[in-house]
Amino acid sequence: MKRYQNIILLITDALSGTLALYLTYVLRFESALFTADPTTQVVQASGAIAVFWWALTPMVLFWWVVFAANGLYNRNVVISRFDELAKVFKSVVIGVVIIYIATFDRTQPVALTQIGLLLYAAEMFILVGTTRFLFRNVQRYFRWRGIGLEDAIIIGCNEVGRQLFEQLDRYPVWGFRIVGFVDDVFAPANASENMRPIGRTADLPQIIKDAKVRWILIAPAEADNRKMMELLDLSISLPVRVMLVADYYQMVVGLVGTVQIHGLPFIEVSRRLISPLVIILKRAMDIVVSAVMCAMVLIITPLLAALIKLDSRGPVFYLQRRVGKQSREFTMYKYRSMVHDAERRTGVVWAQKNDPRITRVGRFLRRAHLDELPQFFNVLLGQMSLVGPRPERREFVSEFRHKVPLYERRLIVRPGITGWAQIRHKYDESLRDVIEKTRYDIFYIDHISLSLDLKILFLTFLKILRGEGI
Repeated sequence: MKRYQNIILLITDALSGTLALYLTYVLRFESALFTADPTTQVVQASGAIAVFWWALTPMVLFWWVVFAANGLYNRNVVISRFDELAKVFKSVVIGVVIIYIATFDRTQPVALTQIGLLLYAAEMFILVGTTRFLFRNVQRYFRWRGIGLEDAIIIGCNEVGRQLFEQLDRYPVWGFRIVGFVDDVFAPANASENMRPIGRTADLPQIIKDAKVRWILIAPAEADNRKMMELLDLSISLPVRVMLVADYYQMVVGLVGTVQIHGLPFIEVSRRLISPLVIILKRAMDIVVSAVMCAMVLIITPLLAALIKLDSRGPVFYLQRRVGKQSREFTMYKYRSMVHDAERRTGVVWAQKNDPRITRVGRFLRRAHLDELPQFFNVLLGQMSLVGPRPERREFVSEFRHKVPLYERRLIVRPGITGWAQIRHKYDESLRDVIEKTRYDIFYIDHISLSLDLKILFLTFLKILRGEGI
C-alpha cells in the first residue's frame, strides 16, 4: 500500500471531486431548490450538463494542484486523521475562493451560481474527507498486521531510544519497523537484545544500503549540539528521511512544529521544504527576469568586452566550474575582472576584498557588480536561480563539508546570483565568515518563499545603488 499510496489518493480525490460536481449539478438544475419554474429548469439543465462534461477534467486537475500545494500528497508516515481533515477543509476553502474569484460577476455578486459554490464546497469537504478518513483507517488496519511498514533504524542506544523502540514496537500504526540501533557506544548493561547496536554512525551508509532502510530516527541522550550537527550532516546526504526527538527548548520557543508518538515529540528534518507551487512560481520568475537581463547583457557586452581587452590581455569571459544543486557541477559565467591565469602561481585561493590580481576595469566591474551579469544565462539554463546560496568551487565545498555545520544542506536548492547571506553579511574573508553566512543560507532554505525572494532582490538592488559589496 505504501508504494501506491499517492496513486490511490489521487484516484479517490478525483472520484470524490467528480461526484461533488455531479451532485451540485443535480441540486442546482434538477431539484426545486433554486427555481420553481419547471420549463426554465429544463432549459438550464440541458446547457449545464454540457458544461459539466467540459469542466470535469480541468476541475480534477485544479483540485489535484490545490491539494498538492497544501501538502495533501506528502508521504508522511506519522499522520493524524484529524490533522488531515483540517488540511482538506483548508484546501477546499482556498479552492472555492479561487473559483468564486474566477467566476465573479460584478452585476450579480450573489448570483445563484455563486450560492451553489457553497453546496459544492460542503460536498467536496464531506466526500474527500470521508474517503481519506476511510483510507487512513484501512491503512491502520494493515499496519496493525505488519503490512505497509517503513523500515527504520534508531540512532541512540539510550533511554530515549529504548522508549521510542518500545512505543513503535507496541503500536505499529505509526508506520515504522525498527530493524536495529546505531550508536558509537555500547548499549547499557540492562538493555534487551533488541537494543544491541548493529553498527556505528560511520557505518550508516553501508547499513542503509544493506538493510534497505527508509528512515533514520535520532534519539539524542543529551543536548550535544556538535554531535547532533554531525549526525544531521551525515543523514541529510543519505537517501533516507530523517526524524529526531525535539528537545524541550525547541518546543517552548516555538522554533519547530512537531508530531507526537505517544508523548515523544518528533521533528522531520526535510530535504526539501519548498512546496511544488512555490517551486513553479520561483522558476517562472527566474525565466522571465533572466530572459530580460540576458537581452541587456547581449547589448552591453561589446562595450564591456572592448574595455576588458584594452585593459589587460586575456578572454572577455571568465568561466569557472562551480557546485550547484544536488552537488552537480556547472560552468558559471562572469566577465573577467582579474589578470589572465590569476591562479597559475597561487593555486585555488579565496579572492580577497582588495585582491592585487584584480585589473583596473575589473575593479570597476566588481564595484558596480557588472561582472556578475553573465550569470543570468546560468539562471536561464536552470543551473542557478535569482536568489539562493552562492555557488562554490569543488575544492572549497569538499573542505567546508567537514568544517561547517550543515553545509551540505545548502546544496538541496539551486544556487543564486544573490541571497539572504549576501545582504546580511560581509564579504567572505575567513572560515568564520563562511560559517556565519551558512547560517543565513539555512535560514533562507527553511523559510523560502516568493515574498522573501522579492525582499532579497529589492535589498540587493539598494546595496548596489549604495555601492556596497554583496
